[in-house]
Amino acid sequence: MTTIQLRESQKAVVAYEGGKMGVSAVPGSGKTFTLSYLAASLVERLAADGRIDEQEVLIVTFTNPAVNTFRKRIARLVQQERGLLPYVGYRVRTLHGLANDIVRMRPGLVGLADNFDILDERVTQGIIRDLAEQWVRGNYELLLPYLDPMIVEDENQLGKVLRSYAVSLVEEVASEIIRLGKDNRWEPDEMLDRLDELEFDLPLARIGVDLYAAYQRALSYRGAVDFDDLVRLAMTALETDKDFLKRLRKRWPYILEDEAQDSSQLQNRMLELLSGGKNWVRVGDPNQAIYTTFTTADSNLLRAFLKKRSVAEMPLKTSGRSSEPVIRLANYLVEWTSKEKTLDKALRKAFYSKNVIEPTEPGDPQPNPPDGFVYIDWEEGKDITPEQEIRRVVQSLESWLPDHQDWTVAVLVPENSRGFKLAEALKERGIPYEELLRSTSATRDAASKLQLVFEVLAEPTDARLLARLYREVWWPLVVDEASEEMVAAADEATRALRKLRQTEDFLWPGDEGDWLDTLEGSLPPDEIERLGGFRQQVQFWLQAAALPVDQLMLTISQELFDEQADLALGHKLAVVLGTIADNNPDYRLPELAQELRVIAQNERRFLGFDDVGEGYEPTKGVVTVATMHAAKGLEWDRVYLMSVNNYSFPAAHEADRFIAEKWFVRDRLNLQAETRRQVELMMAGKPEEYKEGEATRQARLDYAAERLRLLYVGITRARRDLIITWNVGRFAHRGQKNGPAAALIGLKSYWERELKARE
Repeated sequence: MTTIQLRESQKAVVAYEGGKMGVSAVPGSGKTFTLSYLAASLVERLAADGRIDEQEVLIVTFTNPAVNTFRKRIARLVQQERGLLPYVGYRVRTLHGLANDIVRMRPGLVGLADNFDILDERVTQGIIRDLAEQWVRGNYELLLPYLDPMIVEDENQLGKVLRSYAVSLVEEVASEIIRLGKDNRWEPDEMLDRLDELEFDLPLARIGVDLYAAYQRALSYRGAVDFDDLVRLAMTALETDKDFLKRLRKRWPYILEDEAQDSSQLQNRMLELLSGGKNWVRVGDPNQAIYTTFTTADSNLLRAFLKKRSVAEMPLKTSGRSSEPVIRLANYLVEWTSKEKTLDKALRKAFYSKNVIEPTEPGDPQPNPPDGFVYIDWEEGKDITPEQEIRRVVQSLESWLPDHQDWTVAVLVPENSRGFKLAEALKERGIPYEELLRSTSATRDAASKLQLVFEVLAEPTDARLLARLYREVWWPLVVDEASEEMVAAADEATRALRKLRQTEDFLWPGDEGDWLDTLEGSLPPDEIERLGGFRQQVQFWLQAAALPVDQLMLTISQELFDEQADLALGHKLAVVLGTIADNNPDYRLPELAQELRVIAQNERRFLGFDDVGEGYEPTKGVVTVATMHAAKGLEWDRVYLMSVNNYSFPAAHEADRFIAEKWFVRDRLNLQAETRRQVELMMAGKPEEYKEGEATRQARLDYAAERLRLLYVGITRARRDLIITWNVGRFAHRGQKNGPAAALIGLKSYWERELKARE
């Protein structure tokens, strides 16, 4: 038996024997360990019953780093504490990974080939952007009614807005409707039919649905699906074949779900279907739901689950992470939000008020740190510019760090650009720091291109890979601006490559003729010329494949990239693959391509990718600079929260500005929200209920609620010390001065009362 000491609340969770259970866990309550321990206990039960060879405990979580953490922790518990074989009797997956497993088992059920492709986010976003560019070129006048009339009347201003912002605006609208359609399992044809049946026009819905239909056609041309398709198709497979569903239910008698506050409606339904409404444990914290405005996540689903009579709620409220001052401040933020009369009634429900953090009792295995230090850097009537805020934080670190080299410390910012400026200031002052800032889209883009080249070199006879390399890597490399006709020709060339029975007919034409010659008349000469250039490049890479893998990587990088950051990434990957090859002498290109895929898809920690999450360990005496989103799941001894103003953390007051509301759109409309509402009402058969502006107002409330929860996440990252700062924003000189966040004023008032009470 284990010698690990559990709290009483954790024992109650681990004592689970079956049924539906909801675990609402406050920050620092040990939910990952508790869920791992429960999984190990259930594996032990399967082993005792002689079922471990045919059944598994299924653990579903949110990110790939979390998958690795759970897998290793459970392996250690079942092996060291219970004497069982590691990695047997349980399966850990992300929600999308689970959906992929299900679809791969029976792809024919959903009309897919056995070797169907899944396009990553880099590719799908590129498709959406191409479609948005084409749409704007042919339909920009449909946007004019939604632009500020003063801009429309000024030809120069209008041209500037259309050139600089129209494509990204349409791209955002399209992405919103694609996510919405897939989460509700609405097919584009069905949505188009509904639009055509309307007696009046819903113009934004038309834009979104038309682009959704075009996007799905683009996926079909490629013979591929995207990540959001996986859950939708998994549901279709489960509902189509009841025997298949029955087998999976038997295979996975227990389903444990982590980070349940981040599940979407469709993901929720998939797990409910797999569990049969029986042995389903959901663990999460509604107060840490910080992805609702970026994804289809809906924390209300977990709240509703916890309220069901059929669900046993087992809260984890005791937390040993933070000092009591930090705990009191976090709890007060929840209390203030629920009672503050200046907030909209709906916004007062931003938090799950039952989740009150409780400090540990004496003798707890993880006691709270000693009393810490809380400081809120705001004085009424005293403005702080963005530059002053950075200077104050840097000066504080400069004086504090020398005497605290054994502490971890982080500066958390609302968004990346603020973090970049802070990092520059730290560098100038010679203060050691590490970043968890970079949006990895550019890095992943470069790595994914390299990955695809390696896969083609490993399998040069695979026509589908060759076609992908042409369309996703080579064609964008040699084409700067593409017309609709050029895009159509590229797609046609890609289909032709995919249909190749023998790729050597293209790559190494023999005496019987050149395959490219057979395309004359069906493709424009320019496209055939691009295919010829592509052939020469692949031939060169195939010849270079005899080089040591690190030299091969450098050779490919120099051909693909001219940006210094991309070339640096190629060098890093060359070192990594060279080390892997040295440690695995039997590895050839297929194995190395697989290693590169794992790195490129962020399934393994790699310098230059997201180090954030369960794999990241802060370095003592070094400042971590991170976004508050990236900091979720992490902790530091001392934490600075920056830019807590009414732009980054609005309260849905009339004077607040919102990032989704573009300055050039009339009446401060949020076009993504308005499009979504039009489509939702149309699909509900109630299009006449649409009223312009209502969706924008609701979006403000939803965003403000999420930002309050983000502030809560930031506060609860601190173990001992917490400092909160603010600034007036970049455009104060233009009359757009930000004020302190309403929550900041509330927290400062509360903390001053606390200090006086303790004097």
